[in-house]
Amino acid sequence: MKVFLLACVAAVVVSAFGALALNRVQEPVAQAFATTGVRL
Repeated sequence: MKVFLLACVAAVVVSAFGALALNRVQEPVAQAFATTGVRL
């Protein structure tokens, strides 16, 4: 049972770090599609 709980905690920690990393990498829509032909 301890191993299962540890695996659940590890999954939560890894997903939290992944979410933080993706939030830093992604650009807002206004910046990603900021060209002369696009109106937001």
